[in-house]
Amino acid sequence: MKTYTVRKKLRTSARCQLCYFCDGSLTTGIVWDLSEGGWRAAGERPVHAGTESTVYMTILEGDQPHNILIDAAVVRWSDGQIAGWEILRIDEANRTRLTHLVEKLRSASPIEEIVTGSRS
Repeated sequence: MKTYTVRKKLRTSARCQLCYFCDGSLTTGIVWDLSEGGWRAAGERPVHAGTESTVYMTILEGDQPHNILIDAAVVRWSDGQIAGWEILRIDEANRTRLTHLVEKLRSASPIEEIVTGSRS
């Protein structure tokens, strides 16, 4: 039987590339849902719950790609190549960039309008 915990932050649809170390080799994946505290991603290879890694997330600001360095993240759940990650450590500059990205994605999301009742 699977156990579930309540997520601390609301995730927003996203599509960013990420790179992380898994079993001693660099692995890439795609982030599908993102929050200030973590994300859901599909990776090239399965990753197991409890795995900790440094993660590089590539985001686009305008047409320019930028990396966000997450010093430490842990896989909280895994289902084959799909996994939910939680951020354990991130420096202030990268946290600010990540927060800005999440806010930007939320403001552009039509789902946000339904949830909050706001319209642009």
